[in-house]
Amino acid sequence: MVTPANIIIFEEMKNKMYFINAFAEDGFAGNPAAVCIVDKWPSDVEMQRIAKDNNLSETAFCLCLRDDKLHPEFHIRWFTPGCEVDLCGHATLATSYILFKHYFKEAEALHFQSRSGDLHVRKTDDFIILMDFPSYTMDKVTEASEIQTVAEVLGNDSFELYRGIDYVAVLEEEKDVLAFKPDFHRIASLPGSCNLLITAASSNGKYDFVSRCFFPKEAIDEDPVTGSAHCTLGPFWARRMNKISLNAYQASLRGGILHLKIKEGRVIVGGRAVIAEDDGQGCSSSIAES
Repeated sequence: MVTPANIIIFEEMKNKMYFINAFAEDGFAGNPAAVCIVDKWPSDVEMQRIAKDNNLSETAFCLCLRDDKLHPEFHIRWFTPGCEVDLCGHATLATSYILFKHYFKEAEALHFQSRSGDLHVRKTDDFIILMDFPSYTMDKVTEASEIQTVAEVLGNDSFELYRGIDYVAVLEEEKDVLAFKPDFHRIASLPGSCNLLITAASSNGKYDFVSRCFFPKEAIDEDPVTGSAHCTLGPFWARRMNKISLNAYQASLRGGILHLKIKEGRVIVGGRAVIAEDDGQGCSSSIAES
């Protein structure tokens, strides 16, 4: 791969770490992710340590498998401060931004191997990055005790409850999503491995729906913008609204905009990214070999 001029290369490994805001229009919004471009894999222990030290919701590690200027291929892995995860949308967007912007400027598309299968990414002429992700299903929860458990966490009994990878509470109004004050300890005590997503149709005309995402079981209290969650939320709202293209807003403190297109069994998740240097996080550093 061609090395960008602003990269610090250290002696033994050509590894580099960037800090990127994904699903953002500027340096103070979106979801910060660390992107580690490596020329060979650090150990799992080292990658987890780096992710913990970064203390961001995700750190992505990317290894080039096929150095083709038009159709490069990579292996990507994602780590929260607490564990490795199967899929992360915002860290994939951040990684793609760096690869398109600095390493493979002529590339038509990027191909990633991952724990969630093969992922394909392309960009539009105005640099919206489009990620082809799997679509996830969920089932409506009807068990009264389970609904009551989530109602106590929400402090609200006016919602529909679904369960997929995580619990999804569909609230009555956008203002209910915005006003929710989470108790992360109680969210972490939800049954099994489920975390909590809350969502509602948007009433402001700019977006189709809004959401907030809480993952305390993965050492992330409230995630600023969660691309992978929209692999569940996108298909749900597409069915409910009878639309295949939707705009979504994740209403965290930082906030982020997602452009979604629903296909058979897949979700195209799109967004912009910017280098995070403008909010003091810095744009690059080196990764020590374990």
